[in-house]
Amino acid sequence: MKPTPLRPLAAIVIAGLLLSPVGSVFASDDENSVLTSVFAKTAKDYKRVKDEKGRWEREYYAMSNGGPADGTIRDNAQDKIQFVAIATVLAQHLARQGYFPATDPDKVDFLLVVNWGRTMPFADPTYRDGLDNVISSMNTMGTKNQLAQQARAAAATATPTGNANLTGSTEDMEAQASASYLENNMIIQDMLNRSRNQSNARTATLLGYMGDINDADGPRRYAGGGDLYDELVADIEEARYYIILSAFDFKRTVRESQPKLRWVTRMSMRAPGNSFADKAASMIAYSASRFGQNTDGLERKLYPQYKVNLEDLRFLGIAGWQGPPEAEKKTEQGAEK
Repeated sequence: MKPTPLRPLAAIVIAGLLLSPVGSVFASDDENSVLTSVFAKTAKDYKRVKDEKGRWEREYYAMSNGGPADGTIRDNAQDKIQFVAIATVLAQHLARQGYFPATDPDKVDFLLVVNWGRTMPFADPTYRDGLDNVISSMNTMGTKNQLAQQARAAAATATPTGNANLTGSTEDMEAQASASYLENNMIIQDMLNRSRNQSNARTATLLGYMGDINDADGPRRYAGGGDLYDELVADIEEARYYIILSAFDFKRTVRESQPKLRWVTRMSMRAPGNSFADKAASMIAYSASRFGQNTDGLERKLYPQYKVNLEDLRFLGIAGWQGPPEAEKKTEQGAEK
């Protein structure tokens, strides 16, 4: 994913916002929980440092809207959400992890690119038709072979020795034709399988599923452990809402035009049955502790709904920093709380 051009040091203004769970109450039932998948990875040479009080040392960022990643869309529900609403919720949780909006153009560590959208479900009717054709042709070939065997047996009994039909019976020819039809359908289906696998690979890579799918697609899949593989593939073949937070080295990426990725966190949830406006904040809240960290593969867990509706967020917008250092300190202290 390529970072989009950045407005000159756009610092997020986090004033007059209601970002916490309403009454600090979380839903307790699974019906209102969000099954969130998160995958986080850092560059090998990126290490975070804590101060003497055990808090992460502060790092500063500018944020950019990357829009939907290649091959994905933003659906009608997401079109109702302004990027600043997502950025504001992200900023709250980033602050808790020691990341703050930059207020000095000369002190920016990261360009945070936010890609958000919805993946395309795998619903290729040609693929389904191909499967049906293979199954149908297998059944037809079985029936035709059985009829051909019966015809040969009847011919052997009724035809005197030396007067055999050298061209074969009608049933034999039909059996041969059905075998050829099956072979053709299997070749076509093999091509469709490759297309499906390529589509799944793109989505799995985007959402951070690839490593776990490859691990699950081993001997244990055929020794009673195939459920995980099927679950992961089912995940990526249905539409999923996602937010991908990519942290690029600001100097290298913006000023030298040589993108250098420092860490990335990939979060997603299934789109069917979920409201992006209602549940995206839950997805962010669960994933926030992985910002700038590494996960042990893909994490998939139910997380209680975080009571924020992105359509209802009130915000001041995005602006460059204009205040004195004293105001900067107050802004950072308020964000930290």
